[in-house]
Amino acid sequence: MAAEQPNKNRADWIRQLAMALDLPFLLISALMGGGVIGYVLDQYLHTTPWLMLVCGGLGFVAGLRGVLQSLARRGPKPGGGNASGNTESGGNGRPGTENDDRS
Repeated sequence: MAAEQPNKNRADWIRQLAMALDLPFLLISALMGGGVIGYVLDQYLHTTPWLMLVCGGLGFVAGLRGVLQSLARRGPKPGGGNASGNTESGGNGRPGTENDDRS
């Protein structure tokens, strides 16, 4: 069991590093994609710079949504347990109820 722990910690560290490197690219690529689409439409429809701003804003919102979905998908496991299987609150799993004596 002692040999498993360093491998698990290393795998968790690599997974977190991959997510930290992936999320900025997701946000920037969506923003740039929206801006480029808006720029092309502006050139075609002669509406400079309005469509670039609108599509860039929509790209930013889409990128932010993608980042949040990615974080939710890769976030902590349901149940609130940590690696050792314990909950951080130490009680019944609900935060703020450790010293609640009410029945």
